[in-house]
Amino acid sequence: MTILIATRGPKHGQCNICGAIGALTEDHTPPKGCLKPTQVELRHLVHLLAEDQPANTKGRFSQNGVKYRTLCHRCNNTLLGTKYDPPFIDFVNGIGLHLKSSLDLPPTLLLRGQPQAILRSLLGHISAQGVGRYLKGPLTEKLRDYFVDSSLPFPAELRAYYWAYPFRPHIMFRDAAYLDIPTGTTFAIWLLKFFPVAFLIAWDEPKGLSYPIHSFDAWRSLPYNSQVDMPLQLAPVPPMFWPEAPTDRSVIAYGQEAMYVKS
Repeated sequence: MTILIATRGPKHGQCNICGAIGALTEDHTPPKGCLKPTQVELRHLVHLLAEDQPANTKGRFSQNGVKYRTLCHRCNNTLLGTKYDPPFIDFVNGIGLHLKSSLDLPPTLLLRGQPQAILRSLLGHISAQGVGRYLKGPLTEKLRDYFVDSSLPFPAELRAYYWAYPFRPHIMFRDAAYLDIPTGTTFAIWLLKFFPVAFLIAWDEPKGLSYPIHSFDAWRSLPYNSQVDMPLQLAPVPPMFWPEAPTDRSVIAYGQEAMYVKS
């Protein structure tokens, strides 16, 4: 089974984040400062997780990493590239330096970070995924407003998480439906995973769920420029394919653009 993944939107169209009509630019996910852009192969996530997929299934090749032509100049360059990405890149690369180190590390690290910039960078790059994906509803309008206005708190309907990810598969998707079997509740999640860190965004997550990962909850109302010590647990870490692989406690359904990336 071949599932086509569209990444090149029109040269002139509607920005995936703010909705402005105009020239569209290419956005790298994750930003270039986190990974060296090389030729990669994009495949739908089902090809990685389904045991009955043929071994010779081919994906789509992309030069210079994963990139989407879906964002306007302001969202991509002024906000992401200039304002939000530098703290995100510093946080990610700081984790990478520790995971690559030959030194004995404590079970939990503290890394200096700017949570509000990291969240906006994360949301911006995941929002870039998918051609023609501006469609907004009450929740995604709040996401847009949060992204363009750095004075706003993180939307109350969202929860964000991060954890150490000492694995190579680069996995990303938006608009997946996650079913928590014990509670019988379904909610939407966004995911971005690449060495050395993984991020999860949950939409209208039911109360009472608990994951073995770190939450941004304590910093959702911090001023944009605030820096804090962000903990990072190095052991144990969630399994390589959590939460995208089904378990006895969860079922997940993906959209058209859920992908893993082979370099």
